[in-house]
Amino acid sequence: MIEKRNKLRDRKSREQQQKIDDILKAAKKVFFKKGFLKTTMDEIAYEAALSKPTIYKFFPTKEDLYFSLVVPVINECLHEMEEINMQLQLNMYSSGADIVRAVVNVFFKKYKAEPDIFRIGQIYQQAGMLWNLDKDIEDSITGLSKAVMDEMRSLFDTGVNRGLIKNIDRYKLVDILIGSFFGVVQLQDSKSRRRNTNYDVESVINMTEELFLNAVVLK
Repeated sequence: MIEKRNKLRDRKSREQQQKIDDILKAAKKVFFKKGFLKTTMDEIAYEAALSKPTIYKFFPTKEDLYFSLVVPVINECLHEMEEINMQLQLNMYSSGADIVRAVVNVFFKKYKAEPDIFRIGQIYQQAGMLWNLDKDIEDSITGLSKAVMDEMRSLFDTGVNRGLIKNIDRYKLVDILIGSFFGVVQLQDSKSRRRNTNYDVESVINMTEELFLNAVVLK
């Protein structure tokens, strides 16, 4: 009897997780197509082939859905930056160029793995929609984003101290690096959609990276 109850509980848990996955997949698709403000929970429910009450059971608001899509990606970026920093502290990097490439690769891997979520985050922030979020959600997103940037500044501090990176303002350095990467991705995506062609984003990112290396790396 206990074994049967456990199996039923496990099956119910799997079914609930499948519903959550279906909702998030549908939300990502509709958000990217219509934008956050124009998207309705009815449209997400229709795309997920679930009732709206079922959506609300797992995600009480549209903001919660957005939060659930974006935050894991930011968290992953943070953990990978922490890993780079830890490896740097253990003297596993002997080249400033390798440090910069590792940092850029964190973002580019996320873009290649989840381009829709990456784009949703860009559109959301550039349109000023971030400030329409629930205060707690807004604080969580901005807090995580700040933590990523602080981790980047910390590892560049170490690179400077070890003579691998030029001694320049690390706050501006991180801002320029992130701004350059996101700007290139946005521009190339825009060209691809407007001209209905596939631009080689990676080659442009690589050139941007090389220009950055020439500007900030000592060895």
